[in-house]
Amino acid sequence: MKVKKIHFQDHKVLKNLEIDFTENDKVRDLTIIAGINGSGKTNILKYVYEYFNKQHYYNENLVNSIEFYFEEKEKNIKEKLYWSFIDYLRSFEYYKRTDPDNYNFKIIKENLKVFPKIIYIPTEINFIDIETRTNMLKREYNFLNIVDSSLISNIASYIATRITYVSNTQEDLTGKQVKEKVAKEINEIFEILDLDIEFIGLSKDEKSMPIFKNSFGEEFNINDLSSGEKQLFIRTLAIKMLEPENSIILIDEPELSLHPKWQQKIVEIYKKIGKNNQIIIATHSPHILGSVKKESIILLTREMGNEIKVLKSEDLDSSLGQPVDRILEDIMGLETTRNPKIFNEIKKLRELVDKDEYDNTEYKSLFKNMVDILGPADNDLILIKIDVDIKKNKKNKEEGNFV
Repeated sequence: MKVKKIHFQDHKVLKNLEIDFTENDKVRDLTIIAGINGSGKTNILKYVYEYFNKQHYYNENLVNSIEFYFEEKEKNIKEKLYWSFIDYLRSFEYYKRTDPDNYNFKIIKENLKVFPKIIYIPTEINFIDIETRTNMLKREYNFLNIVDSSLISNIASYIATRITYVSNTQEDLTGKQVKEKVAKEINEIFEILDLDIEFIGLSKDEKSMPIFKNSFGEEFNINDLSSGEKQLFIRTLAIKMLEPENSIILIDEPELSLHPKWQQKIVEIYKKIGKNNQIIIATHSPHILGSVKKESIILLTREMGNEIKVLKSEDLDSSLGQPVDRILEDIMGLETTRNPKIFNEIKKLRELVDKDEYDNTEYKSLFKNMVDILGPADNDLILIKIDVDIKKNKKNKEEGNFV
């Protein structure tokens, strides 16, 4: 199941807007939503989640709506049901307990091997201390999933449960081999990041805490990770714990607390989790935008009259592999990557040169000040100095001062 289009009408922020998640008539597996603050990036993610959470999906009179793409198997099941396919997914555990012989419930249970999910990872995540409560964690199917402190608190138990499961199903492995196998499963997700730390197993005391080791051989548990490491491991492991397949994963600002070199590769990390998922990311990070093709980007801009406009690949410059300056200026619309005051001072220098006022006190004082701040090797100052030299040489030629 994937989001195909979202239609907004008279929305408080997004006004009258249609967001199309297709490229060449095919729903993209990855969409990166960027734009200035207040353009509605987070609103889009929240809307998709709340669309189901508040049971909007079966109200055909709503002015705001979502069009979905369903896998062939899902489509076939939908056609057999008397009532909403999505509503039964939302209520699956309820029917499982109270009405297992329900016709619609049985159709879904018998014909759908993979149950899609909606997974929302908000910006604000309270990273509480994690502890292992059980090594037999039982997770019921939930159509709607939000990565919050409640879900995060189960991560250590999930790892312990995974170790128990591998031990019970692969009895030829020793206890050490089981732990190494699970550690490898987890570390493989992050291998492209070249991390200084790796998961090595659980502590040997009664707490059974996830233990990590750095390149110096120092060991520490999951609660002692840095803020960036916690963001990286906990967000990622929370998604892995939900085992998404044919699902929609909504991630708000994954760049928070992450080093730029991790931001450049974080999208690839999320793509490795699960199968056939649609990932929709809202971000401010030029490093993330520079890690994907422009066909994956939706840019929200604000037009005259405060209307939000959607720009897609045909409206954007190339993104993949471009330096941060290019991304910020060409795609994100930043006027300059310099400090705005410095940018305006350099702009003033150029204006003075264009007006041939490079010999006056204002220019000389301003140029000296910029050299003191930026250094004589600054590229813009070198170019300005070259322009001045060219103008002086031309003037000398015209006045016959050249030998």
